[in-house]
Amino acid sequence: MHRRLSSLLLALAGCASEPPPKPAPLPPVIQVPVTPPGLPPPPVLGPGQSQARVTGCSESPQPSENDAATYPPMVLGSRAPSATEVKLGPQAAGVWVMHNLTHACCTKARIYSQQLPGQVNFIEAMEGTACGTCMCTSAVWAAVGVPPGRYNVALQLQDTAGTTIVKQQAFVVEAY
Repeated sequence: MHRRLSSLLLALAGCASEPPPKPAPLPPVIQVPVTPPGLPPPPVLGPGQSQARVTGCSESPQPSENDAATYPPMVLGSRAPSATEVKLGPQAAGVWVMHNLTHACCTKARIYSQQLPGQVNFIEAMEGTACGTCMCTSAVWAAVGVPPGRYNVALQLQDTAGTTIVKQQAFVVEAY
């Protein structure tokens, strides 16, 4: 019996000297930047800097009445420029605007920014001469870098009838 106990202890000791099995390696971590759906990425802009992008009918290489089929109007029955789906928002070190704009074919939407103390205005103007009676749509996005603080942000639409404030909202901008 003594011999069996010695053999058993040697067998157990042999098992203890083997390293434990290594766990399976974990898959690599892939980091993906997260931006809420439908929102532009945060502007990489310093105070006073701005970016703007206009797509759709306004970027037509050869403006014509055919643009109404390619970029159909989102507001039907209107002959004046109309902003729809307007979104204003704060982002780290900046504010932004995005929306759709129904306007006369062969005209181009241009967006400008104006910064005043506590106020950021996105001013949109139509340039060029309309062709025919057709209407088409452009998508507009713009961002402005601002120092941290509280801001009233407005989208203003300028046309031959004057300037209209389409939407205005107050935001607190955090430091980037």
